[in-house]
Amino acid sequence: MTPEHAPTAGATAVRDHEDPADEALLEVSNLRVRYKNGALGVRDVSFTVGTARIVALLGANGAGKTTTVRAISGFLRSEGARVQAGTIRLGSQDITNWEPHQICKRGVCIVPERRKVFANLSVSENLNALGAQMPRGAAKAAVEERVFGLFPTLADRRRELAGRLSGGQQQMLAIGRALMSDPKLLIIDEMTLGLHHSLHEPLFEAIKGISRSGSAVIMVDESTRNALDVADHCVLLASGQVRVAGASESFVGNELLVAGYVDA
Repeated sequence: MTPEHAPTAGATAVRDHEDPADEALLEVSNLRVRYKNGALGVRDVSFTVGTARIVALLGANGAGKTTTVRAISGFLRSEGARVQAGTIRLGSQDITNWEPHQICKRGVCIVPERRKVFANLSVSENLNALGAQMPRGAAKAAVEERVFGLFPTLADRRRELAGRLSGGQQQMLAIGRALMSDPKLLIIDEMTLGLHHSLHEPLFEAIKGISRSGSAVIMVDESTRNALDVADHCVLLASGQVRVAGASESFVGNELLVAGYVDA
C-alpha cells in the first residue's frame, strides 16, 4: 500500500480491493485531471465498478469526487478540464476524454447535482426528453414502468409540470429521466443535497432497486450513513487521490472517514 493510501494513525485498516467475483464494468486507472488554469482537479484516482454494483465516492468538499464523475461521463470539457493521464475503460473500450453523447450511447448516464429538470415540461415529457437515446416500443414501456415502480409519486403526476414538483420529486424525476436510457452505469452526483432528511430513505431505496434491475451505480452524496448502507464498495478521496477503498461495511464507524473529511 502506498503512503497516499495508508490508513491514518489509529484507524482500522480497510480492504483495498474489489470483490473478485464482480465482473468489471468500469475501470478507472491512475486518473489525473488538470484544468486550463493549471490546477489539478484529480491527482491519482483508481477504482473499479462491477456490473450492477453500487460504488460510493466519499470525501470532503474539494476532494475530487465531482471532477472524477465528470471525467467518467465526459463533462469535463465544459469546465475547461481534461484527463491528462490515466485511463477510463468501459468494458473493453477506452472512453477517456470522449464526448458526453458518445459515452451516453455506450450506456453511461449522469444525474448532475441540483436536480436539473425541464421546469416547463410535464413529468412525462421530461421522461421522454432523451429522444434517440431511449429504447423503443415495448422496451421503452418496460423502462417507464420500472421508473414509475421506483417512484410511484411520479406516476400520479405524469401530466404535471416539473417546475411544480417538490425538490424531492424533481430529484426522482431527474433520476427517472436518466433511467429511461436503460443505462449500464448510472452516476448520481449529490442526490440528497438540500433535501429534507425524510426524503433520503426513499431515494436510497430506489438506488438499491436500480442495482437489482441490473444497472451499476456510482453515487456522490453528503449523506454518508445512507451511502454506506446501500453501497457495495466505497472509495474515500482526499486531495484528489484515493486515501483508501474497500467494502462498505469496513467503513462503518471507521476513523478513516473522519480523516478523509478533514484532510481534503
